[in-house]
This record gives sequence, structure tokens and C-alpha cells, in this order.
Amino acid sequence: MIPIKNILFLVSGVSSFIIFYMGLVNYLTAPDASTGVLLLIFGTAVAAGTLLSTVYISKSITNPIERLAQNMSEFSKTNKMVNKKRINTNIKEIHELNENFESMGQKVENTIQVQNEYVEKLKLIDRKKVEFSSMVSHELKTPLVPIIGYVQMLQKQELMGELNKQQLDAVNEIYSSALKLQRLVGDILTTQKLELERLEFNHENIYIAELLNSILKDFKTIVDGKKIHMSVDISEDGIIFSDRDRINQVFSNLIKNAIDFVDIEGKITIGVKNNKESVIFFVKDNGSGISEMNQKEIFKKFYQVDTSMSRKRDGSGLGLAICKGITEGLGGKIWIESKENMGSTFYFEIPKQPVKATKKK
Repeated sequence: MIPIKNILFLVSGVSSFIIFYMGLVNYLTAPDASTGVLLLIFGTAVAAGTLLSTVYISKSITNPIERLAQNMSEFSKTNKMVNKKRINTNIKEIHELNENFESMGQKVENTIQVQNEYVEKLKLIDRKKVEFSSMVSHELKTPLVPIIGYVQMLQKQELMGELNKQQLDAVNEIYSSALKLQRLVGDILTTQKLELERLEFNHENIYIAELLNSILKDFKTIVDGKKIHMSVDISEDGIIFSDRDRINQVFSNLIKNAIDFVDIEGKITIGVKNNKESVIFFVKDNGSGISEMNQKEIFKKFYQVDTSMSRKRDGSGLGLAICKGITEGLGGKIWIESKENMGSTFYFEIPKQPVKATKKK
């Protein structure tokens, strides 16, 4: 792109040179010396006048246009009409263009300001909704404690009298449903604490091998009952300073997902890869796998891979969102590698020492 002032100077220079050249030719070809001198002086004066006129016109036209272009460029970066260069011009078209730009810019600035005010109000409303939901969830959790307690007492028949088989089956069903509700309320509370940035993390020294073997032991009864082979893969032991309970929570959610997706006699492997500044934990299974389309969505709240009414897997769709929130809260990240009918591997990286978590965009 060539600036307009350069074009004007180029045209002016060529015109002045042609005029001066014609005066010089007339001087050299004039019949007498006095006439030639007059023609040369006239040509030089016209050429100089043309050049000076171009300079004046250039300043009158190009300077306001350049300032207007700078103002527009600055506005496009800041969306504000402050610090704009003042434009003084007698050229009607440029004056009208500048007036229209200032009017438009002021309207855009006001619109953006109103939009930002609405966004802040919506954020405040959303935060209040989350706080209200958190309070309700907490109130739902409170009565579950005595319900589960009394059900457990009923299951131990020596405490509250013997039950027949039909009564015991009903009590067991109540107990199972109460535990599901307790887990659901717990997941909702954890999600809300993550959104409000109120989830607490308690750091301690964690021996990696001990942690993984403990997790394997916790799930042994469940996987044995479903005839699933579960193993630990530790390439190198080590120590990290992090939150043991939260890492356990991430592993628990990922392993429960893996159990849902593998068939009888399937395989689940939990393990770790040791890096210099971090460790990468993983949960690998040989289940049905997850499609590429679903992989982009699975860490969102309430997302279900199978949304049909006849789906076989229970769950609120909060487990993986919680895993993501906890991992990021510990300064790490989580991701998945999977192919349909070829199993899935969930990885989550945790720094060996606490770091400030990166805020979500």
C-alpha cells in the first residue's frame, strides 16, 4: 500500500520537472537571449509553484486522513474514544467522515459499556444461584446422615429386631438408594465449591507406590465381584507434595468410569510416569472406548456419553468435570486418549510441588 502523500509528491515532482524542462528547452532554443531568460524564469517559477502547492495540498489532505486512520486503528484496539488525535480540516468530505466516525465510535463505546454492565450483573446472578444451590445441597445432605445411620442399624438385626427376608430386601434397597443420593449430593457440592473457588486442598508428602497400591486394595472387592482384572504399573517410585484425598477422588471417579465401560473379565491398569517437575497418573482400560466427538465434551458438567432413556450406566455426569476441576486446582491438567472398541486411557498430570493453579478462561 502506497501512502497518498507519496503519490502526490511523485505526481508533483514529475509535473515540476516537465515544466522546468520545457522552460530550459525554450531558453536554449529562443531567438534572442532576453526572451530565453524570461521563459526559463517563468518555467522555474511555475515548477516551484507547482511543488509548493503540492506540499500545501498534501498537508491539507493527507495529515487529517492519517490522523483519522490512527484514531480508527486505536479505537479498534481499545473500543474507546479517549486519547484520539484532534482533526482540523476545511475539506468537507474529510470533516464529515471524521464526524461520522466519532458519532459511530461513541455509540459503539456506549453499547460495549452497557454490555459489560449486563455481563457483570449476569455473573453476580449466576454466583448467587450457585451459592443458593450449594446451600440447598448442604441441607439435602444433612438428613441423609440419620437415614443411612438408622438403615444400617436395621440391617444389623440384633440392634432393632429381626426382619424377614422381604423387609430386609426393602431396607437394603433403601440403603443402596440413600448411598446413591449421598454421592450425588456430594458431587454437586464439590462441583459448586470448584465453581466458587472454595474447594480446600491439604498438601502432604505422598509416596506414589503406596498411594497406588492403596487404591488397588480399595477397589479389589468391586473388581473381583465383576471379574475384572486390575493391576498397578509403576515405572519409578517417588514422593510428591500434594493433596492425597483429592488425588484419590480423581482416581476413584476414573476407575468407576472404567468399570462401567469394560466387559466381564476386562482389564484396568492404574499407573504413573515420573517426570522432573511432575508426575503423570493414568487409568487405562480395554473397554468400548469413546468417540472423538464425545472426547471433546466429556469433561463438561452433566455430560453423558449415552443419553438414551435405556442407558445402562448410572451417574450424574459430574465425575469427570470434578476430576478436571481438582486437577486444575492442584496446578495440573487432565486429558484422554481413546479409540472406539479399543479402550481408553485417562491421564492427569500433577506437579510434584504446589503451584498456583491456572484460572479458566
